[in-house]
Amino acid sequence: MIPDFQKEGVGSELIFEGIRRTKELGYGIILLIGHPTYYPRFGFKPARTYGYELNQFKVSDDVFMVCEVLEGQLRNMNGELLYPRSFFS
Repeated sequence: MIPDFQKEGVGSELIFEGIRRTKELGYGIILLIGHPTYYPRFGFKPARTYGYELNQFKVSDDVFMVCEVLEGQLRNMNGELLYPRSFFS
C-alpha cells in the first residue's frame, strides 16, 4: 500500500473483498506469502502447519500462510504451492 493511503483501511478492504470473491467462486482456501503480523488478523495461519509446502524458493514458516475460506477445507486438502513461470520473469 502506498504510504499516503496507509492506516485508512484501504488494504483491509482489499483483503476482505479478495476473501469474499474467493468464497463466491467456490475456492476453499487462499495461500499467500505475506507479513506475519498483518495477515493473521484476516484469518491467515502458518500454511505448513496444515500440510502445505512451498519449495520453489525459501520462505520462513511465519510468512507462508493459508486462510480457510470454506469451512472444513483445511481438513480435506494439502499440497504444494507452485507459482507459474511468468511469476518469476
